[in-house]
Amino acid sequence: MNLEPATPSLVASLAADLRRSNARARITRNGTADPRLLRILDYIDDHLGESELGEQMICEAFGMSRSTVYRLFQAHGGVARYIRECRAWLAHRHLARDPGCRLTWLLYEVGFASERQFQRAFLAQFGMSPADWRLACRQRARGALLS
Repeated sequence: MNLEPATPSLVASLAADLRRSNARARITRNGTADPRLLRILDYIDDHLGESELGEQMICEAFGMSRSTVYRLFQAHGGVARYIRECRAWLAHRHLARDPGCRLTWLLYEVGFASERQFQRAFLAQFGMSPADWRLACRQRARGALLS
């Protein structure tokens, strides 16, 4: 019996887009990023949908101290900020593609632990709530259908 989902997860399907996102581009600008940081970014991309993802999980996976991980991300606003921005970016991107999706499903799918955390991160990054963005995407989709 196959218990694997029939379709890939949202995070997996958007992973290629994430690797081209602004958050990642800011860190890898000019190709001068520390190779350890690049490996951690790939790890984050692969585990973004897991709400447990954070500095502790990264430290355990790479055998690094918290101070080393913090130092690698220090110039980029910190590891928690990077993860939050990536999660918000994934949600933003998915809502643009599928404005009919439920926000509650989406927030857990991209790895947020709570609705409040999701709302605050999305608003901080995009200047509007996820519900407002979804509404704008729905209106744009309706307009395209009428054209």
